[in-house]
Amino acid sequence: MNIELSELFRHWTYQVFAPGTLLRKKYEAFKNLLDIDRTCLRRIAELEELYYGRVPADWARVTMLTRALSADVKAITSELMRMRPGHYLDLPDYRRKIDFYLSMQTEPPDFDFAPPYAIALSEAHLCPDEAGNKAARLSGLAEVEDLPVPGGFVITTRAFHYFIEYNELRPRIETLLSKVTLDSPGFVMDICEEIQRLVMEAEVPPAVEREYREHALALAASRGGGIKLAVRSSAVGEDTEASFAGQYDSILGVSLSDLSSAYRKVLASKYSPKAVTYRIRYGMPDMQTPMAVLVLEMIDARTSGVVYTRDPAAPEADTLAVYAVEGIARSLVDGSSSPHVTTLSRTNPPAVLSRTCGGAAPQVVSGAIPDGDECLADEYAETLARWGLALEDAFGGPQDIEWCMDRLGSLCMIQCRPLAILPPSESHAPEAAVEVSVEPVLSGVGASPGIGIGTVCRPPRVTELDDIPEGCVLVADTLAPVFASVLERLSAVVTDTGSKASHFASVAREFGLPVIVDAKFATRALTDGMTVTVDADAGRVYPGSIEALAIRAAKRAADRTTPFHRRLRKVMDYISPLNLTDPDAENFAPKGCRTMHDIVRFCHEKAVAEMFSLVNKGGRGLAQAKILEGGLPLVMHILDLGGGLTPQARDATVVDPCHFASEAMSALWEGLNHPDIQWDGSLLAFDWEEFDRMSAGIVGLKSKLLSSYVILARDYMHTLLRFGYHFAVLDTMCTDHSDSNYINFRFKGGGAEMGQRRLRLAFVDKVLRDAGFTVRITGDMLEANLARAPRPRIELNLTLLGMLLGKTRLLDMALTGDEQVQQLVDEFLESV
Repeated sequence: MNIELSELFRHWTYQVFAPGTLLRKKYEAFKNLLDIDRTCLRRIAELEELYYGRVPADWARVTMLTRALSADVKAITSELMRMRPGHYLDLPDYRRKIDFYLSMQTEPPDFDFAPPYAIALSEAHLCPDEAGNKAARLSGLAEVEDLPVPGGFVITTRAFHYFIEYNELRPRIETLLSKVTLDSPGFVMDICEEIQRLVMEAEVPPAVEREYREHALALAASRGGGIKLAVRSSAVGEDTEASFAGQYDSILGVSLSDLSSAYRKVLASKYSPKAVTYRIRYGMPDMQTPMAVLVLEMIDARTSGVVYTRDPAAPEADTLAVYAVEGIARSLVDGSSSPHVTTLSRTNPPAVLSRTCGGAAPQVVSGAIPDGDECLADEYAETLARWGLALEDAFGGPQDIEWCMDRLGSLCMIQCRPLAILPPSESHAPEAAVEVSVEPVLSGVGASPGIGIGTVCRPPRVTELDDIPEGCVLVADTLAPVFASVLERLSAVVTDTGSKASHFASVAREFGLPVIVDAKFATRALTDGMTVTVDADAGRVYPGSIEALAIRAAKRAADRTTPFHRRLRKVMDYISPLNLTDPDAENFAPKGCRTMHDIVRFCHEKAVAEMFSLVNKGGRGLAQAKILEGGLPLVMHILDLGGGLTPQARDATVVDPCHFASEAMSALWEGLNHPDIQWDGSLLAFDWEEFDRMSAGIVGLKSKLLSSYVILARDYMHTLLRFGYHFAVLDTMCTDHSDSNYINFRFKGGGAEMGQRRLRLAFVDKVLRDAGFTVRITGDMLEANLARAPRPRIELNLTLLGMLLGKTRLLDMALTGDEQVQQLVDEFLESV
């Protein structure tokens, strides 16, 4: 609050003693706000692409973008408050509230990297978040009918967090992962190799190494010394519904002296390309899956394998299967050998139904098999089946169990996880690429993905959409926010210009409407009534209805049921929806902001409104303005905020149009000087009403109180033009960034009766609507705006406004009826 009071006091000081400086500071804040506005919309668009697109990315990218967006939204609110200190004081509170809920969805929890760094396996089932799911499950097996498991211990997730913190790896890992998307496998591999290198070159913290070596020595002593170890992954999230089966590494036959190296290898396997790809597809953030490491005594296996307590391919069958290979089970799980399979009933006790030895045809059991010919002795298979059913009952679902038998014939359980069985309807086979033999009519940039087919509709003006037919492809020169009002009627949108960061593109992505922007010549190449297929995924428009794409068009809504999309949906609820759509609505206030998008929209609209009322009618702040002499009977003062006039005008007190560096001012001046405009040089065009009210011979005709003025910068112009008994205010931003550009125009007053004034307003209204402006009339005041248009269109309309102001300065005295208004409109438009 002290900062806000200091800023407010500084503002008052400038307002009293240096109003010209205040204007410059306000303009600088406005320029910064527009830059931040574009950045915010770009970040929102990037997040929407992650959600609505088909290419998964690492959650680190979501976190990075939301952090950056939060910082930018904080900055844009600060710039708005700099423009008008003492106002919008409740806006930061609403921003902080939204930011709090957003961070809850995106930021990782606080990590605990205090001891213990290693625990006995027997304790692991009591703390699955520290031991990882694999170790916790294995520890729990001893609680179910006292099932046998190897001796061992767990290096905890606390040790992993401390390892990352001790070596300062987190910022580097997050930065690298934020670049990962799954559309470039080669790039994913390069990123993962770099992260793995960082992990392998890092030092194991001495406190961590000391604890796990104590456990390893105790395990060795209990077995008489000289044991080998199996060092296995036990990440949080592993062996759950997200199995991570085969994604992480296990290091077998490890000696005590090599334990630290094996530990680092297992940690590094968390960042293997296959593990990272799996985690991203499942929608898990990196730090939601910290790595614990399970260290077991290595069993000299004679036979090993797995038990499936149900058949994944035929879960309705009342059977289970025991798979076995000689030696360790690695060749079974990596698919390099054909297992022996024993199928058993799910009865109590289980009974052997058939056997397959090494991939041979099943043998139906009809009697005893001679010794030495059995794949796995019936008694062992039946024991494993009985254990499997007990575990299925204990854990509440089908199980995938790994087991082994030592040289003495003792069975041992070494892993147990849920067996994933999906119904056929949940198959997510990738969609085959569609080849289209027809040449596209045109190409552009896909701003919202999907396929849309329909007949082209080109509205004469973006403000006249009432007659848009159902299911049409709307074609226009730019992507206007007003299109959202007819969104449900459209099958696609194609525009000459526009950006994927625009408000409408954001809304289109939310509702699955295909949109192509920057198609250059769409309004020329696509004619009304023409049937087209819009492939916004590829950025192409094809003539006719393309059958191969029509199937996809029928189901254009993207499948957003993956864990990644479900998680991201909660994030987007605080970012993307736009609730503040009408600047005149009661809820268009800080209290109406529900998302980051709302705050950005609010700040942009209010900033433009602040600039529109930049200087009061008395012209305060124009002490350093220069007189413009341009051959027109206008008394005009120009204040250059920087870059609006050429360097040659810096020390001049009088300037002419040759000194204009602002293209916006040049465009307006071109309209005021149009050959069709007839100026009466004998009569100064200034505020006669003000003169009549206050001069009494005291105020000169060229006083700033009565004159027109222009405040200029290279890309910005604010103008108040006084013509007789009426005035016009024009405020515009004209840059190379369409999203920052706008024209706001206000026209009021006149010396005639109210009926004639309204006829003149009707003339102005019709001309501006034809040019694409949104227009509102209240009494004898007309307000019009044009937003987010490219520079050439802004300049063209500024010239139009110059002509219009020249044409209308005394028009109210001459107009007599509506028919005359329409005739003058037609004549004016022909001359443009």
